[in-house]
Amino acid sequence: MTAFDASQNTKPMNFVDTEGRSVTLRPIHDAGLGRNVVELAVHGATVRLSNATVSKFVDGMTWAAFLGEIENVATGNHTPAGA
Repeated sequence: MTAFDASQNTKPMNFVDTEGRSVTLRPIHDAGLGRNVVELAVHGATVRLSNATVSKFVDGMTWAAFLGEIENVATGNHTPAGA
């Protein structure tokens, strides 16, 4: 059986932030930890998150985005379509 190698088999997800900077998200094998982790690269800065913490990270991002959009709507600063 061939072991899954996150750095070989999974394509990164690429985004652009609101200022046009590159954002990349991908699973990668961390040899030091001996396990797969999630790598997040934003404008040249890279962090690696343990898969055990990803759900908490996603929850935090979702809440921050949700609360930010509530304030945007409340102040009349609606998100443009497609943004």
